[in-house]
Amino acid sequence: MKQSEIRETIKRLVAGNLRYCDPKDPTCMDKVENPFHKGFEGYTIQSAEEVLDDIIVDLKLLQDELNITASFNSAQL
Repeated sequence: MKQSEIRETIKRLVAGNLRYCDPKDPTCMDKVENPFHKGFEGYTIQSAEEVLDDIIVDLKLLQDELNITASFNSAQL
């Protein structure tokens, strides 16, 4: 994977996860339309801490994937 592809993947992973803790994101706004969640100003699906944990896990998985790919490439498999 090229450096530019890695950067774009990182951006997508982070942005995708941040949606769940942004009360103004359409993902969270759709939940407010649900009668159960009416009146919850600033409703989010996950807390910022939960999203941070998810980002760390996703980035570590990406790192593992890149390391495995690099190992295969160096072994010329």
